[in-house]
Amino acid sequence: MKRDVLLAIALSLSHFLSLKEKLFLYSTIDSIDNLRLLSIKELSDILNRTCRSKSWSGASVVKEAEKALFIAKKMGIIPILFFDAEYPSLLHEIVDSPFVLFCRGALEVLASDCISVVGTRRLTAEGKKAAFDFAAEAANDGVCVVSGLAYGTDAAAHEGALSVHGKTVAVLPSGIDTIVPHSHIRLAQKILTNGGCLMSEYVPGVGAEPWRYVQRNRIIAGLSPATLVVQAPPGSGALITADFALSYDRDVLFHQVCFETNAKLVSEEVRKQLAVSVAHGEKKRYKLENVPENYVRDGAPVIQNYADYVRCLTEMPGSRMNELVDTQLRLF
Repeated sequence: MKRDVLLAIALSLSHFLSLKEKLFLYSTIDSIDNLRLLSIKELSDILNRTCRSKSWSGASVVKEAEKALFIAKKMGIIPILFFDAEYPSLLHEIVDSPFVLFCRGALEVLASDCISVVGTRRLTAEGKKAAFDFAAEAANDGVCVVSGLAYGTDAAAHEGALSVHGKTVAVLPSGIDTIVPHSHIRLAQKILTNGGCLMSEYVPGVGAEPWRYVQRNRIIAGLSPATLVVQAPPGSGALITADFALSYDRDVLFHQVCFETNAKLVSEEVRKQLAVSVAHGEKKRYKLENVPENYVRDGAPVIQNYADYVRCLTEMPGSRMNELVDTQLRLF
C-alpha cells in the first residue's frame, strides 16, 4: 500500500470515521488534493452512509494535518501508520486500533514483550513501592513497562523501569509535543534518554481533555498481553483500562497491595465522595459499583510481585482464588 503520511494524518483527524472507513478512504482517495476538495456530502456518498459532522471540510482538515506534520517534523515525532512494519502487532488485534500513532523515541521497544501497569493517582506509600518494584523487576527481565505518565501509579511504574535502565513506554492523552502533566517533563525526557518511547494517537498540538484519557487507556491495554492494576479505588480510570484489556481477551491481574489496609481507607473515602455525586446525579452508579473485588471474584489473579506474576502465567486459570484472596474479599 502507498504511504501518504499527510493523507493518513488528515483521515486520523476525522474522528467520526471508523478505522475500517479510514483504511477504505486511504486506499480509495488518490491524493491529499482530492481529499481537500471533498465536501461532507461527497464523503458520505463515498462511504455510502450519512456523515453527520457539521464542522468537517476537506480543506480545513488538510490544513490541520499540514500544521500537525510540520510540528512533528520539527520535534522529531514519527507518525506510524496502521499498516507500517513498526506498528505494534498487538494493537492490530483490537477492534478500535488507532489509524496513526505519533511516536518519539526508540520505536523498536514496541516490538518487545510488554506489561501494562496502571492504577490510581491517589497511591499509598505501599502502592508506590509495589508499582516501582514490579516495574523494576519486569524491566530487569527485559520486559517493556507500559503506562500513562500520570501522577501516582504511572509515574512510579516508569521510574521503576528507569531505575534499572529498562525500557518503558508512556502513552499520552494529548499530542506528544505537550507533556501531560507538565510537571512530568523531566520524567518524559528520562524515558527518551534511556531508550524508551512516548506515544499518542493525537496529532501534535492537541491538548488533553477528559474523554481523551479514556481513549488513551485502550491503547495502554492494547499494547500488552497483560495489564496489572496496582491500586484502584471505586470508579478508578485504571479499571476502565482493565475493562478494555478484558474486552481484548488480555490478562488482567491485581497486585495484593490493592487490598491492604491503607488502600481500603482510600477506597472508602472515594466511595463516600462518589456516593454523594451519584445521589446528585453527577456520576453514574456504575462508577460506585465498579471495584477491584468484582474482578477478583470473577477470576482475576492477585499477585505479590513480578516473580509471582511470572509464576501466575504458568498456572491453571482460576487457581489464584485461594484462601488469602477469599479472606481479603470477605473484608469488603
